Parts: sequence; structure tokens; C-alpha cells
Amino acid sequence: MSNERYLHLIRQDCPLPVGAHVLAYCRDSGGEEQDRSVQQQVVAIQEYCAKHQLILERTYFDEAKTGSDAEKRNQLNQMQMDIAARFRHIRNLDKRKKHMEKYPFGLVVWKSNRLGRDSIETTHIKSDLRLRGITIIPLIASVETGDPSINALFEVVQALQDEKLLQEQSDNTRRGLADIVTLRDNDPGFRAYNPDWPTHDGRYLSILPGPPPVGFKAERILVGVRDRKGRNHGGEKHYVQRIVPDHEDGLWDRCRLAWKLRHEGLPIKKIMEATRLYKNTSGYTHFFENRIYTGVLVYGGHVLENFVEPLIESAWWEEEQQRRAERAAKQKRQAVNPLHEPRRVASRHLLTGLVFCGAKPGEEHPMNADTVPAREGKRSRWDFYICTHKKNSRDQACQAGRVGAAALDQAVIDNLMEHVLTLENLRPIEEALVTSLAERNRDVSTRIAAVQAELDEVQAAIRKLIDALEKLGLSTSIQARLQEREAEERRLIAELVTLEDVLVKPKDIPKIGEEQLQEWIASIRAALTGDDVDLARQAIRQFVAKIVVNEKAGTIFYTFPLSYLSRLRNLTLTGLEPVSSP
Repeated sequence: MSNERYLHLIRQDCPLPVGAHVLAYCRDSGGEEQDRSVQQQVVAIQEYCAKHQLILERTYFDEAKTGSDAEKRNQLNQMQMDIAARFRHIRNLDKRKKHMEKYPFGLVVWKSNRLGRDSIETTHIKSDLRLRGITIIPLIASVETGDPSINALFEVVQALQDEKLLQEQSDNTRRGLADIVTLRDNDPGFRAYNPDWPTHDGRYLSILPGPPPVGFKAERILVGVRDRKGRNHGGEKHYVQRIVPDHEDGLWDRCRLAWKLRHEGLPIKKIMEATRLYKNTSGYTHFFENRIYTGVLVYGGHVLENFVEPLIESAWWEEEQQRRAERAAKQKRQAVNPLHEPRRVASRHLLTGLVFCGAKPGEEHPMNADTVPAREGKRSRWDFYICTHKKNSRDQACQAGRVGAAALDQAVIDNLMEHVLTLENLRPIEEALVTSLAERNRDVSTRIAAVQAELDEVQAAIRKLIDALEKLGLSTSIQARLQEREAEERRLIAELVTLEDVLVKPKDIPKIGEEQLQEWIASIRAALTGDDVDLARQAIRQFVAKIVVNEKAGTIFYTFPLSYLSRLRNLTLTGLEPVSSP
């Protein structure tokens, strides 16, 4: 039997030439509902690199890490630092293409969402890699059209779907945890498995996921039976943890003392010396914020009174929070006005980094955002874009006028609204996605049939070996062969379950229908016309590669040259009022 376990599931093409060097990044979210374990991803990437003769330099992996928080993924951060040290940003498109042809380098991942499920953060990670000339190779791609630019558009849609799925999963998890956390001792389901529980008056069972707060310890309790995903799994006892006061080594009393000293006005350093609850003073910050010590738990938007045995009076906690609010207000009054910070000022401009001056034939020079401040009795503040070639040469090298930022911003938004964000332009996405998933389903179904046939043979062999043991008695050689067959059976069952997870039923195939497209278009339009400049800038950069302006006209270069949309689209600019140089 072939040692290649995943080649039938992953992409068959390779955008890099033979001998190209690559890195790999693997992540799983932990638990039994994850997409694919890190170990499986590593094997699949190794098989892919071996098939296409790629040189795998290093594999970075984060196990049991959520895709919504990049800060906590240490290996991802290490990979980004290593890449930044080796590859610089190449902001010129033509130079970047030439560099990628001459020095091909790639990053291989199982799916693009392994890099993250937060669409904003993931877009930033991918953009940074691509600006450094690194080709991202997802082994499982939702859509592959053969056109990198169109694939990029589909990638945006997929990223939004991944983020929505993550939010749905998070909401479902929170709802499920909230149901467990609010469980009481008189719940019929709980009583069925704990008929001898000492109380029966409707009090909370004090079930709290995660590490217990300092002063409490965890106890396991049985709350029911649940089914596990997979074969040969029956009902499994479902244990959770409840928190109770921890009196060992006087911990509960030391926590009480810490609050008493705080109530008396002692500084945290003195409290730490007296109680030694934490190794440094930073731990006490969260300690004195936690309402659990009043017996109250705030969880899932609900306030659960009498959740646990209280350590202190509520008045002590409220008094401490009031002191904290006063200190925070004082600090805010001392803060520097953000409007005076240059980076904040620059962030007002929607098209920063996208605008180029095309006044001189055959040349393009970046245009930077600038501002003419307001003058009392003369004019209000005016934001504009100015050619860097013009500014650096003191108007000698370029005679182009300044372009009003408001006029240019509105012209770009109007063009996107009219020529891009329409159902007619974006409807082909649905057909391409459905076709891609249908083709994948056919490949997976073929593999499922082959694995099932192999599993049937192995199970038949196991039955024969068991019959032989019953007839011949104890036999070391037969037992060894039986163990080998049983191990093979477990492997095939696991593979079959994995394949069935990959298979998408026709009724479950996510279709980007007209309603979904309209919702997506509406969200992009809302971003473009809303007050959140960062969100609007992100939306524009998904569609616009650059804008070249010349006097009162300009050209938008879109990032995706779809067949029904010209790559070039003229735009008309207004409001180019003459302003003298400061």
C-alpha cells in the first residue's frame, strides 16, 4: 500500500519551479472538532514538497491555537520575524514579479485560514508575505481559477466566510458554556446522574471553565453523557469542573486579608509582601478587578448572583472599582491629544499609498497626502495629494497641481459603486465556487470507496484471525498478526472519518447566491461610505491596485482583471482648487 496518505486530497499543481525553497506553517485549534491536526498537516506538506521537488527549509507549527488571536501564536510570530529578517518589502509590482521569477520562495499551508480567521489580521499577514515576494501555497483551496488575480478575489470572500464561521462557532461555544455554567443542583438532567448530591435547593453548581481564580480550586463533577464524533464511540461521561474555596495553606484566608488591606488603603506592594498570592504586583491588578470574590459571576452577558461562596462584601469591590475609575480618568486627562500625533493625522487620508502622479508621459511618481491648515477668516483646512517629485524638487521637476483628497476619494468610491460592486459583475463567483466543490467531492468520494473496500478486507482478515485463535488456542504469531490488523483497522477508520469530514453534501455546499452577494456588496458599500476610515481603506485595497492621476482626470488600476470588467477605468476629478505652496 502507498505511503502517500494525502496527495489524493490536496492540489495537484505547484506554482513554484522544481528546487524552490519553501517554509511551512501548520496550526490546529485543538479538540475533536478541528479541521486537521498539526501532525496530519505536516505529513501532507511533506508529501506535497516531495512530489514537486520543493526544498522544505523549516516547519513552524502552533498546536491548539485559535485562529482569531495572532498574538498568542508564538510560532507564527517567530516565522514572521524570520521572514522579515530575510526578505525586504518590494513595493514596485514589476520589480516584485521579476524578483519572484529569479528567486522563487514559498510558504506552504494546509488551508489559507490556518494563517488566521480574522479577515483583517489575515489579510495583513498575507499582504506582508506577498510584498516580500513570497508565494503562498494552500494545499486545500476553495477555488482555483488559474488566474491569481481572480483567486485573490475569491480569497477575500473565503476570508469573510471563515471569519463569519469563526464567529458562529464562538457564539455556539459561548451558548453551550453558558448553559453549563448556569446549571443548578435541582436540574433534572443533573440529578439523574447525581441522585445523592447533598443539596437540592436550586443553587448554582459553581461550574466555571478555565483555570480557577486564586483562592478557589477545581473539583470534577459528572453532568451527563455526550456522543463523540467518529466511529466506535458510544456515549461518554461528560465531566466538568466546579470551583470551591481553597483552604489549603490558608489560601482562602490570605485572599481575604489582601482585600481587607486594600480596603484599608494599603498599596499593592505592601499587600504582596503580606499575602504572597502572586510573584509580582501585576497579578493583583486582575485580582482586584474580579467580581467573583463577592460571590457574583458575570458570564455570557448574565450576572449570576450567589454563584459561589462570597469572600468579601460587595461594598469593598465597588469601592475598589471606583478608585480605579478615578485613576483612569486622571490618566486620560494627562494624555496627549491624538490629533497632534503625525501618524494619527496621516490616517485621515483614505487613499494613502495608492495614488500616483502621471503628469509626465512614461513616468509615475507617488503622491503623498498633505494638509493646508485652516486660517481664521480665510479658509478651512484642505486635505490634498501632492506629487513627491514635485514637492522634493520645489515645483521644478513636475508642474502637476495638487489633487483635492475629498474629490479623489469620492471619485474612486463612485467608480467602485458603479463599475464593480454590482450583482452583474460579481455573480460569476457562485458558479465557480460550486464547480470547485463538486469536483473535490468527486475526488473524495472515489477515495472513500477505495478506503472502505480496504477496510472491509482488513475486517474480514481480523475475523479469520479471531476464528483461528479460538480453534488453535494461544499463538504468539497469530496474536501479533491480529494486533497489526487491528492497528491497520484503526488507521483506516480514522482516515475514513477524515474523508467523510472533507466531503460536502450537495445540500450543504455553501453557495454565494444572489442574497449572499447582495449582503456582501452592501457590507462593502457601507464600509466605503461609513465613518471608519480604516475599514473603508481595507475595502478599497481589495479592489484597487493603484490610481494614476493627471490634471483633472485619472485611471483606476483594479487588482482583479475579470473578463467582464476592464482593468482600466477613467475617473473624473473635481475640486482641484489652486492652492499656493506653504
